[in-house]
Amino acid sequence: MKLSRIRLIIILMSTALLGIVLVQVYWIRSAVEQKEQVFQFQVADALARTTEKLETHWIATMLDEQTDLFIGDSLFIVAQTAEMSAEMLSDTALASAFRVSDKARELEPSGSYLSDMNSPGGMPGRPTMILEPLEMGRNMTVDPAGKSDELIPAILKEIDKQFRVNANQLDAVMRKMMVEMMTRGMEPEKKVDTTYLTQTLGLELRNKGIETRFDYGVLLDGEILVTPLEKENHSQLISTAYTANLFPNNLFAGNDQLLVMFPDQRNYLLSSMWLLLLGSILFTTVIVFVFSYSIHIIFRQKKLSEIKNDFINNMTHEFKTPIATISLAVDAINNPAVISDQQRVKQYTGIIRDENKRMNSQVEKVLQAALLDKRELNLKMDAVNLHEVITHAVENISLMVEEQQGSISTRLEAIQFVVNGDRVHLSNVIYNLLDNAVKYAQQAPLIEVSTRSSGGKLFIAVRDNGIGMNNEQQKMIFEKFYRVPTGNVHNIKGFGLGLTYVKTVVEAHGGSIDVKSQLGAGSTFTIQLFVN
Repeated sequence: MKLSRIRLIIILMSTALLGIVLVQVYWIRSAVEQKEQVFQFQVADALARTTEKLETHWIATMLDEQTDLFIGDSLFIVAQTAEMSAEMLSDTALASAFRVSDKARELEPSGSYLSDMNSPGGMPGRPTMILEPLEMGRNMTVDPAGKSDELIPAILKEIDKQFRVNANQLDAVMRKMMVEMMTRGMEPEKKVDTTYLTQTLGLELRNKGIETRFDYGVLLDGEILVTPLEKENHSQLISTAYTANLFPNNLFAGNDQLLVMFPDQRNYLLSSMWLLLLGSILFTTVIVFVFSYSIHIIFRQKKLSEIKNDFINNMTHEFKTPIATISLAVDAINNPAVISDQQRVKQYTGIIRDENKRMNSQVEKVLQAALLDKRELNLKMDAVNLHEVITHAVENISLMVEEQQGSISTRLEAIQFVVNGDRVHLSNVIYNLLDNAVKYAQQAPLIEVSTRSSGGKLFIAVRDNGIGMNNEQQKMIFEKFYRVPTGNVHNIKGFGLGLTYVKTVVEAHGGSIDVKSQLGAGSTFTIQLFVN
């Protein structure tokens, strides 16, 4: 896939992801704001109920303490008057209180009448019936066509209703006057029963489902005088609290207020929405992770595609050379001048044998890579003297080093150097590290192999003076088919499988391998293995 297409896909996916995240943020903010509005409404309702109960409790307490208070008598009189009036206006009382007159006459200016609302004096040509109070001497006119037997009870019912409303209004006014008269001149601290206020406020908040810590205060005459808070927190209470009039029925609007604040309000609201918030954050995180991982996979697949192409090119070069050499050797042998010379035939057949071994070795490496990929590495575990393995590998590679006018040395200082492992695979590990040190040398190779033991582990270090690697290359050198780039010239042999094989074998033995390198200053590979 072309890089331009990958960039387009990333831009589209990023735009969609950003849109999803913004929608989630907006949705969460809206949900929190809605929760705050509901919370504010519930608190306001709880405060209103609390102040009503507080006022009623306070009035009852004051009446209990002041039995001779005249306002109590006044309210009693009002209530009795309402009850008596309702009784007087019943259907039974009507028959004894009024009589119907069959003559029409003009009502006195002070009289009361019932008639058509559009013609207060009655319609012309229609006689009217007059209700005369038997004792009070006042008259009421009724249209006989309107069936007074049905109309009179309805009228009286409406009168009774209006009277009761007026009585209730009068009772409310008297109540407000009583509150005002009782609170006037009273010491501020005596206006509030702190224990009752605390219990009632907590109960009303719980009834509204509010189960968080709260602080309250009572603002009396412009100063907070009743509160469990320290004085230094009073300003915070005034600035952030929910408020309600302490005496809502006070006829003369005062400044006494009940203040309530919730120090943990934000956390409480968020905790009440934890499932919603957690789900939203979790799914958003999953989407972001999947997006990031998808981008990583896209670039990784692109890189693997490049590595695969590089592997095919390398494999072509690795097989092309021995095939060409074998072809030339066969042609030479078929030459009549050569075929009769046994010495030369022997030389050419030796070349064919060596090149065949070389191709077989390359095929084995490819097969090893396939086995490693399937995790089918079979180890024949035995006690292995790694100093012997290192010495033998150095002897085999020394000829190649000397051909390039280089040198290889050993510094085997480990006290414990016997491990439990597969001798063949461990020998291949050492040989691959030495082979890489020779192949990536820009000048005469200088290679040192050292060992040391510590903490039950054997440390094997292979240091060279090769081209070195940057940090990005160091992260990728153990990946299959990866080779450190050396330019456009194909002067580095191999498939990029050596270090992958080394890492797999070392880890199969319970060890580890790491590398330290610097561009132009060489590299050092260090293997850690547990000793017997």
